[in-house]
Amino acid sequence: MEKNNPVSVPASKKLKILLAEDDVINQKLFSYMLNEITEELIIASTGVEAIKLFKENAGIDLILMDLKMPEMDGYQAAKHIRELDGVIKIFALSAFAPETQGDVMNGNEFNDYVGKPIRKAELLKAIEKHF
Repeated sequence: MEKNNPVSVPASKKLKILLAEDDVINQKLFSYMLNEITEELIIASTGVEAIKLFKENAGIDLILMDLKMPEMDGYQAAKHIRELDGVIKIFALSAFAPETQGDVMNGNEFNDYVGKPIRKAELLKAIEKHF
């Protein structure tokens, strides 16, 4: 990807992404923001559903995991998924203040953190770092 253009498409391939997000408006926003870099976007509304969909869909490249969801939060869902796959990239999504980013990343199952409200350039820049 070009370093000067944070919204360019990853050069290697389009990604299969699992989005775990309970807010329907945010689901639509992510779908729009990720359209140019996704081969497939799979959406889960709960942590339990995220685990189920991860098991049912081979070849997922990236999981975008909201930390606050019904049934099971993103921390627990990421832990379960990490037990199934130790190398899958999992990004935490959170509206917590940026200073809590270290707490989210430290000792948890996440490879990166993207703060809410989501900004397309920041989201794609985080993805670019890992792909």
